[in-house]
Amino acid sequence: MLELLVVTLVTALVFGGVALALVFGSAPVYRPTVESVQALMTSLLEGDADEQQWQFFLDMPIRHDPDLEALRQECVEMQQQFGRRPRDGKARLTEAGEIRLRHKLHQLEQSGARTF
Repeated sequence: MLELLVVTLVTALVFGGVALALVFGSAPVYRPTVESVQALMTSLLEGDADEQQWQFFLDMPIRHDPDLEALRQECVEMQQQFGRRPRDGKARLTEAGEIRLRHKLHQLEQSGARTF
């Protein structure tokens, strides 16, 4: 009988904790900074960008910064035009795509963000 009471109390505590987490928790939000986008673009140019990180950046809309969203959409177009198959899990662009990405990175740096 004591075991049943303990199991019931533990279960009630777990369900109560989950309920509180759902009520007072917040949904995760994708809010990249200019610096994190610069770092991702730089790592892509250096051949070190992880394919999953690059694809996540391309696929997720950026709602908090219209300028970054415009840049993301341009990167989507670049990937469609100049994208190459990933090698060893690294994202790649053709030479023309890298030139265009380098130009966009330079524009981003000139807009006041820190350089790498």
